[in-house]
Amino acid sequence: MGPSSLLKTRNFDSGRHARTFLNGLLEGCGRLMPGLGLGMGPADRAVPSSESWRPWPVFSRAEALFLLGERSAAERIVQRLFRRPLEMWEYAGLAGAPDDARVEVGASRKTLYIEMGDPVNATYRAYYYLRRTCGQLVLINDGFHIRALDRQRRGFGLKVFHRQVQNALRLGIVCINTVAGRGHGENGYYTWPRFGFNGGLPTRVRRRLPDNLHGRRTVLDLMDCRRGRDWWREHGETLRVTFNLVAGSRSRAMLSRYVFAKMKIASGPKTNLENHRAMSYGNAR
Repeated sequence: MGPSSLLKTRNFDSGRHARTFLNGLLEGCGRLMPGLGLGMGPADRAVPSSESWRPWPVFSRAEALFLLGERSAAERIVQRLFRRPLEMWEYAGLAGAPDDARVEVGASRKTLYIEMGDPVNATYRAYYYLRRTCGQLVLINDGFHIRALDRQRRGFGLKVFHRQVQNALRLGIVCINTVAGRGHGENGYYTWPRFGFNGGLPTRVRRRLPDNLHGRRTVLDLMDCRRGRDWWREHGETLRVTFNLVAGSRSRAMLSRYVFAKMKIASGPKTNLENHRAMSYGNAR
């Protein structure tokens, strides 16, 4: 996944900095749902203890700015998509932005454009589009790059995606689409499905499956068992995938299992994980 060819110039309109955060709300929402992300190693490898890895609160304190000259167009798009204005912290939340990030908001071909990154050291950068497709709100992750070694394989991307999913749920978005890439410096082909993104396996891939994986038709079919994950890590390829945000979806169930494993929480049978009140995606509004 590479940055879009429609990248914006870095000029800003400070606009409205409506970042009015209620401390109690921030504290409470942070417990609703632990999360996920890109740029980290598989859960099958070393899993940090619950003391060393915790999800961020839902609401982001990141600085959010409109790209110079694009505020009016962006706000018109938002009004059409949500039928109300968004606060600046909501833009930051849609990007899953860390509190120290800068979020840049603009318009591209009548689509809302959001870019997020480290404004000081450029250690990470992400690109998003939001549009309505067939009457449904769809968020597109167009690229997410973690360049700093000290942020890779440490759950940083996991926290970013957790925050993004929580905010997407609040705003009524039905799915998140991306291209789970495999290539130089790309591990999305494995990491995104590990977090619940799903996509059909191409016929050429299904034909190569070993006998003990015969009949698996989607990448989540492979993620369901260790032998499938091991095979996909070795033989997987770039794939278009979707995270389904609808209540009860397979994506959300997979994400819940991954998060509980990450936090080393003993929560009983896997089939009951999503019903755990403190961790339920369905509670995010």
